[in-house]
Amino acid sequence: MVNFIEYFYNIKVNKLEYSPQFYAFVHNNYLYRLYPYEEKKDVNQIVNIDKQLLNRTLISKIILNKDHNPISTYNGKDYILIKIYASNNPITLEDISYLSNSLYTTNLNINWGKLWSNKIDYLEKLINENGKKYPLIVDSFNYFVGMTENAISFYNNIKIDNNYIYYLSHNKIRYTDKQEALYNPLNLTFDYKVRDLAEYIKNAFFQNNQNIINELNNYLKHNKLSNTDILLLISRILYPSFYFELYEDILLYNQNELIITNIISKLPAYERYLSQIIKYFRNYYRISEILWLEKEDL
Repeated sequence: MVNFIEYFYNIKVNKLEYSPQFYAFVHNNYLYRLYPYEEKKDVNQIVNIDKQLLNRTLISKIILNKDHNPISTYNGKDYILIKIYASNNPITLEDISYLSNSLYTTNLNINWGKLWSNKIDYLEKLINENGKKYPLIVDSFNYFVGMTENAISFYNNIKIDNNYIYYLSHNKIRYTDKQEALYNPLNLTFDYKVRDLAEYIKNAFFQNNQNIINELNNYLKHNKLSNTDILLLISRILYPSFYFELYEDILLYNQNELIITNIISKLPAYERYLSQIIKYFRNYYRISEILWLEKEDL
C-alpha cells in the first residue's frame, strides 16, 4: 500500500497506519487519509462540492492522483485520498449551521420512512445470520426497531412541499466525532436541513451536554425553520441512528459488542431527554402528541 500511495500521489510515506475504515499517514505536518470508495454516487459531484467549499471552510481536500483522477485503484479496489485541515476539536452547532447553509439544492426525492424501513430489513437479515454471537444485540434490537417504527409513522404523516430545498448534510455524525468528520467531503450529502441538527441533539445526550437548550435558542435565532422543518427534525430525533451505527460496527467491523452497553443502560434517561426536547420545540411550533413519550417527566 505504501508503494501504491507513493506511485499514484508522489507523496513520501514514512509511517502508514491502518484501521478498518481507512489508511492514515502524516506528510509535511498534515494528516492524510486514504478511504475505500464504494459509493454509487457520482464522484465528480463530490469533487465539485469540495472545490466550492475549499478556502471557505475547513473542508478536507480531495487529492487527485498522477492521472488527475480522484479515484485510484489498488488490487481491484477504489480509493480516494484526502488532506485534512480541520482540527480535532469537538463539533459545535455553529459549525453545523455554517456548513449546512454553504450549499443547497432542489429537486431531490428523499423518503426517510422508506430508507429507515429498508435499513431495518437489512439489519434484521444481519442479526438472523449472526445472532448467536451477539446476545446484547438480540436482547435490545426489538426496542430500537420499535423506536424506528414510531419515527417512520411520524415521518409519514408530514406533508412535504414538492419545492422543498435540500441542504448540505452528512451521512453520519456520531457523538464521538470531531471536526474532522464534519469536514470530510466523503461524508457529505444533500438532505433535509435539519438532518445534522437532529443528530447533534441526539448526540448531545450521550456527551452529557448540559448546554443544549441554550445552543438551540441561539441556533433558532440564526436559522429560520418552518413547521415542516421541525416535524422532520422530530421524526429524525425519534430515529435511533446512534444504536444502528454501533450495530454495524459490531457486525461488519468486528467491534466488541460491549460498546452498546452505554446506550442500553441509559434508555430511560434518554426517553426523558427526548420528551424534554420535544416539549421545548412545542413552545414554538405545532407538534402533535407522541404518546409513548408523553408519559415521561422532565
